[in-house]
Amino acid sequence: MKMTEARNLLEWHQAKVRGAAAQRGLDEWRAREEELAARRKEAEAKIKRIGIPAENDIDNQIALKLAQQELWLVDKDTERFMEERFEKEFALRESKQEWDEKAVEREAALSREKLELYYKIGENIQNPVVEVKRRSCMGCFLPLSVVKMEEWYKGKTLVTCDECGRILV
Repeated sequence: MKMTEARNLLEWHQAKVRGAAAQRGLDEWRAREEELAARRKEAEAKIKRIGIPAENDIDNQIALKLAQQELWLVDKDTERFMEERFEKEFALRESKQEWDEKAVEREAALSREKLELYYKIGENIQNPVVEVKRRSCMGCFLPLSVVKMEEWYKGKTLVTCDECGRILV
């Protein structure tokens, strides 16, 4: 195995992580929109529940004004949300598409065995693929043995950390 194949595995992993992060961002926007819709519905229901109070019913008149103010605030929050959402959601969708395409491209260059190893390690460990820097695993930050470093430099097979089990790139 060439070192470039290990690098493909890392880049595929990073593209998947970034694509998932973009998807979480999109989900957060959707959740915020649903929250605002629920708040609006709640404020409208409160206004409907109060109805039109009698002229001498000061308490219900005040309650109605407060409910109307609450609805107005929700509408303002929704307005600000929609202005901000358009630009940011578009950027997130673009980013997600870009990272998903990169992940598919990188995955096509990987063998089934490498992907199986990745998923097997990923069941128990977050970030199953890490880089080696200063002769250390960047997953557990422990130094690698001389034997592991030689194996890693040769790059003929996927090398895993003796301590944490992550794939080293």
